[in-house]
Amino acid sequence: MSKVAAIYARVATREQLNNSIEDQIIQLKLYLHKMGYTRIEVFTDNGYSGMNINRPGLNRLIGDLNRFEAIAVSNIDRISRNHSDVMDLINNYLKPSNKKLLISAGNVDSSTPNGYMFLSLLNTFSEYERAKMNESIRNGLKRRSSLGKWNGRAMLGYDFDSGSLTVNRNESKIVKEIFELRSKMKSFKYIADCINSKGHKTKRGNLFSQNSIKSILKNPVYIGLTKYSKPTQIHECEERVNHQFMNGEHSAIIDREVWDRVQSLS
Repeated sequence: MSKVAAIYARVATREQLNNSIEDQIIQLKLYLHKMGYTRIEVFTDNGYSGMNINRPGLNRLIGDLNRFEAIAVSNIDRISRNHSDVMDLINNYLKPSNKKLLISAGNVDSSTPNGYMFLSLLNTFSEYERAKMNESIRNGLKRRSSLGKWNGRAMLGYDFDSGSLTVNRNESKIVKEIFELRSKMKSFKYIADCINSKGHKTKRGNLFSQNSIKSILKNPVYIGLTKYSKPTQIHECEERVNHQFMNGEHSAIIDREVWDRVQSLS
């Protein structure tokens, strides 16, 4: 009885010169023939990132899984760069149906004890490295905030230049007008309509809405502060985010008196 396998090949746009779909398929066909598989079908995702497994070719393969004994890939990251996605595929789809994942790099077979242990260890180390990286990023952001540096993106009234906020003269006039109108007890809708009628646009080039006006009026960056969001563990499954405000290195657009007056109206 002939052995049936599916080849899955994926390449992201930036990888196409060095790791083409065609090269993966040729290599995997040779690999499967040596393993005794004579009937082979190919599934591909060309130009798709490996950040998640929501891809048309992979989805079709999973939907047709009952037709194959094994899935073959050249490397584990062809399935996903998140190793927990790979383990979910094995545990939720392959093992319950007595099917296997074959990885030609290293000749790994998920159906064998050694192969499954190897993939489980890869997942564990991947999660550890991701946790360490996230911790490093959080510490870096906290340090930047403690020095008064901005951790976000450019916003109306400022440009983001070489890691710092610098006042955009034209946009800062719009911000001042918004605060001035609100200090005169104008409604959010009135302010949005007024600013839009003058042809002004948000930082992203959109019309101003009531919500965008509210966000600007509540943003302490305009009085020279920076915000650091620190997650606090409440219990195992829930975190609360606490915001800490620090003096920023950027220039304020709104003076404190106007800010306090506007906040008292909200």
